[in-house]
Amino acid sequence: MTDDSTTDGEGWFYTQGGQRKGPFPADELHKLLAARTIDGETPIWRKGQSGWQPLRTTDLGTQLNDTPPPITPSNLNNGLVWALAVSPIAYVFVDVAILHYQLTHIIQFLDGNPVYDPPYLAFLSPLTWLVPLLTNAALCLTDAAQLKRAGYSSGWMTFFALLLAPAYLFMRAQRLRQTPTYGFVWIASFIVSIILRVL
Repeated sequence: MTDDSTTDGEGWFYTQGGQRKGPFPADELHKLLAARTIDGETPIWRKGQSGWQPLRTTDLGTQLNDTPPPITPSNLNNGLVWALAVSPIAYVFVDVAILHYQLTHIIQFLDGNPVYDPPYLAFLSPLTWLVPLLTNAALCLTDAAQLKRAGYSSGWMTFFALLLAPAYLFMRAQRLRQTPTYGFVWIASFIVSIILRVL
């Protein structure tokens, strides 16, 4: 690979998700900028620089003038992440509704054990874990898409949005340089939900 913006033929490196990527020619970084894979805050480096610098402070940052900056975090809608933060408590109510349905659909008792009608076993039983999993993924992915439209690259956040809601909340707060209050609220809600299930 050659880099037409350097005279020594060395390319540019950037970091994403804690990993160094490159070398890339300058025009490839321009494409990554246009695709919003990287942004003005992405650390980049090439031979001759003393250390990693935000892309906006380098000569490649001139392309940033063509695109508006990301929306300030204080102007973003945080409704989805706050809904996600208190969702563990809401899932307790889903479990109660499923338990109520379970108790009303016992066909008979065999040797003291309840026997349920077949639709319950086939359909409702997995709902206790499927509803939270799908709801968390939907809230996280919708929020990640909202952040991307606001000018923030998502990177690894989309991966964590599918798997771990609390990890997504903490990564989102770090990406936006916010205090991860909603992440701590999720942990507190999760603990409360466990206590409510025990009672």
